[in-house]
Amino acid sequence: MADGFSIEEAHATFNQSALSVDAKFDLQLSGAVSEALHNGVSIQLLTTLDLFTRRPYIWDPRIARWAFTQKIRYHSLTNRYILTSPQHKESRSYASLADLFSDIEHFSFQSDILGDTLPESKSGYKLRLRIALDNTILPAPLRVMTYISPAWKLRSDIREWPVVIEP
Repeated sequence: MADGFSIEEAHATFNQSALSVDAKFDLQLSGAVSEALHNGVSIQLLTTLDLFTRRPYIWDPRIARWAFTQKIRYHSLTNRYILTSPQHKESRSYASLADLFSDIEHFSFQSDILGDTLPESKSGYKLRLRIALDNTILPAPLRVMTYISPAWKLRSDIREWPVVIEP
């Protein structure tokens, strides 16, 4: 399987009480990123989700943006992978990287946006989703490599889809 990140499937529903988003990612680290992780370098994944009002002829204005970070590090003494997620306010430990990825490849989010607070849209709403390796937490010498090496350019394409509005 090729190195990289992709969004396998995604859907969203919106009712008067909340916006619910479910997605499935396919996450494959490159050899260089995996080697850095096993040598003590923490990596961070950044998932961004944008909500837009759809318009027929001009650009779609963004209504809201959410960003979710997940920091992954390898603890060599215990031979375990540690996932820290500020959104969940906890750290979890995994025996293997495959176990960790199987847990985070299922993305689920529910917002507190209320239907009556959204701007009215005759064309509806759409969402954009992307997951990427966040190079901002890497040590400076390694951060330079992220700009020149394709092995460090791990990010999915932007996935865009309409929001289903439930009564």
